Amino acid sequence: MRIFAVWALSLGVGVFAQTPVVSLDTGAASANPGRPTVTNPATLPPVGYLQFEQGYLGSLTSPATAAQYGVNQVTKVAVHPRLMLQAQTQPYASSQDAGGGAFSGGFGDVLLGVQTVLFTPDLHAPSQDSPSKTPVEPRKTPVPTVSLGYLGRVHAGTTGDVDLGSYAHSLLLLLSGDVGGFHYDTNYIVNVQPGDVPDGSLAGSHGVKRAQFAQTLSVNHAVFDPNLQLSVELYHFSQPLVHESDSGAYVARADMTDLLIAPSYQVRPNLVVDGGFSRGFTSTSTRWQSFVGFTYLLPKRLWRGK
Repeated sequence: MRIFAVWALSLGVGVFAQTPVVSLDTGAASANPGRPTVTNPATLPPVGYLQFEQGYLGSLTSPATAAQYGVNQVTKVAVHPRLMLQAQTQPYASSQDAGGGAFSGGFGDVLLGVQTVLFTPDLHAPSQDSPSKTPVEPRKTPVPTVSLGYLGRVHAGTTGDVDLGSYAHSLLLLLSGDVGGFHYDTNYIVNVQPGDVPDGSLAGSHGVKRAQFAQTLSVNHAVFDPNLQLSVELYHFSQPLVHESDSGAYVARADMTDLLIAPSYQVRPNLVVDGGFSRGFTSTSTRWQSFVGFTYLLPKRLWRGK
């Protein structure tokens, strides 16, 4: 999406990614949020259930926009324990150009994607003291679940870009696991970014494509209550199409590095609310971003299954 496209990818509170897909306490299917962090969990929602991720995102001081405010939406459904389909949209955004002036409305890109689990550790193996037929909580393990994801743009948006820019294709390697009481999610991303370069011999410009590389790491832990979690994330993206800072200074090779802090609360197994902010550290990062939203898993399964 043009407003923080990879955020929708995010758009994880990956803290809930390793919980069972069916709550042992209530028997209800559990949501597996992929928002509000840039990092997405390698694990999938329960098979056959529609999961909706909605949120508001505001940003201040980017290379191309002085401010931008909008809403985003992600719909996911796992059709197999190892395969998930998703659609990402930004129905509305209001942007102000970096030079100031009035705000203008628009919409973001529409992306369709798929995620497949390549490897998952055996998290439900009973201990020696537990009968094999007794339900047990999933074991925590540093051995990560590993997934591969792809997103492709099917409709271009009209809003201005913030620091991440927009992309036509995105390939992701996702890993999720647990270490010493902390849950982690990390992504390695390659995007294909389309752009325009002025052509001195012809009026207008001609299209170019550049590769964008990114690394993200999100770490989560419970705070006071098992349902209240805090995510701290660090992410880095190259910016092959950015050559000016927000102040207009020339940048030969642009990169952005941001820190994100996001609390979240699991109201019910199928409902998680979140909020937080991020701070950019480089001259081409968005200075500040704030967000709030929720993840809701429909309680009714779309088709019969085990």
